[in-house]
Amino acid sequence: MDAQKDCVFVSEKSKIFPSTRLFFSFLLCLCFVALAIGTSNISQSMVCMVKKPDTNFSCPLAEPEVEAVPCNNPKQFAWSSIQQGLIYSGQNFGSLFMFVTGWQADRLNGKWTIVAAMVFIIVSNALLPVSAGVSFALVFFLRFLTGVGDALLSPASSSMITRWFPPKERPSALGIVTGGRQIGTLIILPVGGWLCGNDGSKFLGGWPAIFYLSSVVAAAVLVIWVVFSADKPSKHLCISHNEEAYITRKIEEENIGKRKTRKSTPWRAILTSKQVWVAVAALVCHEFPLVIMLQFLPKFFSDVLGLSNTVNGLVSALPMGILFLSKCLSSSLASYLTANGYLRKTQSCKIFNFIASLGLGICIAATPLMGTLQQAVWAIIILCLANAFAGLHTPGVQTALVQLAPAFSGVITGIAFTVAACFSIFNKLLISQILRTGSKHEWTIVFEISAFVAILPTLFFTLWGSAERTEWASNRVSVPKDADQKSNDSDSSTSSTIQAFAKYSMFLSHDLTISA
Repeated sequence: MDAQKDCVFVSEKSKIFPSTRLFFSFLLCLCFVALAIGTSNISQSMVCMVKKPDTNFSCPLAEPEVEAVPCNNPKQFAWSSIQQGLIYSGQNFGSLFMFVTGWQADRLNGKWTIVAAMVFIIVSNALLPVSAGVSFALVFFLRFLTGVGDALLSPASSSMITRWFPPKERPSALGIVTGGRQIGTLIILPVGGWLCGNDGSKFLGGWPAIFYLSSVVAAAVLVIWVVFSADKPSKHLCISHNEEAYITRKIEEENIGKRKTRKSTPWRAILTSKQVWVAVAALVCHEFPLVIMLQFLPKFFSDVLGLSNTVNGLVSALPMGILFLSKCLSSSLASYLTANGYLRKTQSCKIFNFIASLGLGICIAATPLMGTLQQAVWAIIILCLANAFAGLHTPGVQTALVQLAPAFSGVITGIAFTVAACFSIFNKLLISQILRTGSKHEWTIVFEISAFVAILPTLFFTLWGSAERTEWASNRVSVPKDADQKSNDSDSSTSSTIQAFAKYSMFLSHDLTISA
């Protein structure tokens, strides 16, 4: 067996298309699609679940031989603005567990952690329609369980990305994987708008079908994930020896080490790292305005622009589609620029993040100016443009978070998204308190606050942000390699004539001056 391994020569490069690791990124993307469907469904369904404010209409008097029908849909609930805010933020309360799950993400088996996440999403969505008629508290608890699913999935996926992808491919991988959030939202908003438009007269009673559909999608993704995924490349059945060795070599250059031999988490170094907290703050400023895009956009279109449920769902999906395209294209561009030496990792992250924050802040600030039905087209265009800028945060601060300490990416991701979840809870409760009547003036306040927060990283992340691996991130001392010793692919002797010829041929057919 060893003799056979000695005769295998691994290419200095391994194409990402086609490859097993690209297929794996699509599997992770599917998981985020299921997560987004299971979390974003509340934004459209809430418009149908909650009774509209009293408009002083009274029920007509019952006539003889005519059956009396209640004016209000019996499946609508008189939840106060605070209760609605708590339901919106229930997922974020569950996401607070990301601090614990992130701590363990780099030690646990990522495949089965994501299986547990899918189970939480399936159960919480399947039970919500029945629970809504029982009590508000039960609905909040089920949304909390959905957030726990998010808390399991996000750190596990970040940890797996650092084990499946070389450093310069990670921006592209992050764009594909996290793009699943936008794909899921893009699917559920128009479908949810159509189901809400049925008003309970058709498929599964209207809005309850949104949650049942979410559960079915998550169950299908769970089956696909269990069959085709693996915790790391060496456990995947379909990966080639060449690709596995290529990934292993590139990961070893970061000194990540094996889970079993990994040293304990350097909590002191992480919690006192300026680079970490600058990235966390930038992530919070990125996520804060996206609460409007992901949770409250259908409500804005309903309150201010007066769109119907069906049109509302279709229009609300457009910015999500733009966000997905922006993330994928900008992440691929960032990978190309860094892989070919045009930009260093930190330069790339800062430039993309600066453009993202500045553009997002300006567009959000301009949105309330288009607050009438006649200006609806312009409002939609500006919101789509805002999401196009928001997509540039993926090769920006989100890439920086996984590059700072690849061996502890799960821990750092857990800390970052836990802090972001705390601010999201505050944001949703604040928005719900401001939007008591849903007037244009109230929405203007919401948008201007979000615009101010969105633009802050143009200052502090541009000045102090970093995407370079920190000194404390390695598990062992890195031994510098000479130029001619870089990225050796086997320990076998090169003294034989056949091996020397093969190695020489490899040098002729590959550009070794650029590390993939």
